[in-house]
Amino acid sequence: MVKHFSHRHELCSYQVQKDDEIICSSCELPLDLMMNSATSAYKCTKSKCNFYLHDLCFELPQKIKHKSHPKHPLTLSTPPYEYGEFMCDACGEFGTCFTFHCTHCKYDLHVQCATLPETLSHHHHQHLLTLLYSLTDHHENEGKHNICDFCQGTFPRGCWLYSCRDCDYSTHLGCSSAEADQDYPEDQIIISS
Repeated sequence: MVKHFSHRHELCSYQVQKDDEIICSSCELPLDLMMNSATSAYKCTKSKCNFYLHDLCFELPQKIKHKSHPKHPLTLSTPPYEYGEFMCDACGEFGTCFTFHCTHCKYDLHVQCATLPETLSHHHHQHLLTLLYSLTDHHENEGKHNICDFCQGTFPRGCWLYSCRDCDYSTHLGCSSAEADQDYPEDQIIISS
């Protein structure tokens, strides 16, 4: 039995089964998404409580410093807003589970957005793609477009994107990571003491 700061009940180890249709209460992804031979998670010990966490989500730090928001630390919490949801400042999507949140600025990141790699390779592009925290970082030269080269959709204002530093190629976060070979460098997130 273990405790997690975000949940009032004790948790116990849970062995993830292939095709489990259980969603992690932290990252909102299926528990079996990271399936390997020894995939485990945590679940609430109360039978009527549907609280589950991936091992990796259980181990997330409670506070981080993130390069996208250098002025203040971000605190891992449930959405601190009236309706129990937040809009992620990285991808523009709503979330209802954990957020890395800045109380000063009302800045929020999904767990999975906060842990995106700074660079990745994508099989649809020959160069390395770099994570940019705003569209203006990408559009230094006139003539650059604001269309995702993978899905042809437009980039939402203020959202992050992956871009090639060698040519005019850029993608939404989801379009990049959905089919990318990712490497998670440790310099993206700095754990606060």
